[in-house]
Amino acid sequence: MYYDFVVVGGGVGGGEASVRLARFFNKPTLLISDYPLVYSRMTLSYGLKQGVKTVDPYVVYTPEDLRGEGVTFIHDRVVAVEPDRNTVILGSGRRVEYGVLVLATGSKARFLDIDGVSLKGVFTFQTFTDMLGLSSVAEPGRRALVAGTGMIGLLVSDALSARGVKVYTVDILPLPGLTAVEEPLARTILNKMKLKGVEFMGGVTVEKLKGDRRVEEAILTNGERLQVDFVVFSVGVVPNIPQGLEGLVKSREGALLTDNLFRTSRRDIYAIGDCATTMDLQTGESIYRPLGIIASYAAKLLPKAMEGVGYQGFLAYQVEEAFSVLFMRVGLNGLEARRLGVNYSYALVELKVPGVGVTRNLVVYEKGSGRLLGWQSVGGYIASYKSKVFEHMIKSGMRLEDLEEKGFKVLE
Repeated sequence: MYYDFVVVGGGVGGGEASVRLARFFNKPTLLISDYPLVYSRMTLSYGLKQGVKTVDPYVVYTPEDLRGEGVTFIHDRVVAVEPDRNTVILGSGRRVEYGVLVLATGSKARFLDIDGVSLKGVFTFQTFTDMLGLSSVAEPGRRALVAGTGMIGLLVSDALSARGVKVYTVDILPLPGLTAVEEPLARTILNKMKLKGVEFMGGVTVEKLKGDRRVEEAILTNGERLQVDFVVFSVGVVPNIPQGLEGLVKSREGALLTDNLFRTSRRDIYAIGDCATTMDLQTGESIYRPLGIIASYAAKLLPKAMEGVGYQGFLAYQVEEAFSVLFMRVGLNGLEARRLGVNYSYALVELKVPGVGVTRNLVVYEKGSGRLLGWQSVGGYIASYKSKVFEHMIKSGMRLEDLEEKGFKVLE
């Protein structure tokens, strides 16, 4: 069986890419997914908090929807890709030949290589199935350990706490949220966690899990022992690359390296989403950003890219809500700036908002030039309005000193 376009991966990126390609080129397009429909994973934490039991609220495309868009849908697992034969091998034994292959295979949750990780009661949080499993044990009075306090770890901790679970969190970094925001805002996050009764231990991680078939105790690297009923690992992701593509050029994270047309090192194979790098708008460098919104943007631009219209790069954009506050960031944060070799610093800024009062945010800027690189906020919904203001200022190349003219007060 042959298709002009074969898309592998049924997340938002893969689903949207298949529909866009079918519409744009009007050629036979196939979507292969290991889940029976296309759904969004970006708001699963809200489902965990509310005890949602059906995937319906997250559905983006059903197989019937896809057929209506001219996309053939196969619910199957990709076993391997044979790039020299332009062939995808499925778990059912079927072989699919392609003209162009689009990989939107996402990522896999990273586990710590420790004793006890295979015990029952050990979870990750990436898929709807993960959410259902975790929801089934999230009962009032139970005790949970969440390892890793990036944004996913924070969202899971908040959802579990809201359901009456006693939550302990640990992170190898000294403060929660440091993979997304800088230290002053991370301290704000820590205070919000404390108000909700969520405990945090920084500079430590899990050394060993113990229990009789089911996890009962977590031993930390500082020697502390926690009696727990279940554990959630949120310590990052690993790009999910099908077997047979070992020869493609990859980033240091193991993601497929792509150019400004989303092409891999093999010109008939494209990659978007968590399995691939993208171009950073501000530096023009390749960067690995496993963010759902980036996958969605890439899918929408893909048909034009296949016609040779490159994109300039993406500006990172994250919006999450946990512990009764909104976390937002636009552009580079400190972690990304260091990875890209950018000499940066940050400053707190204040703005008087009529009817609201003084709001405080944080900007990341390039040392020397003062060029704005990023903006971060932990607070109320007024931040949503200001995110667009800062997005414009970052894209237009404004500098730290220009903020005073815009009504902001820069704090030393």
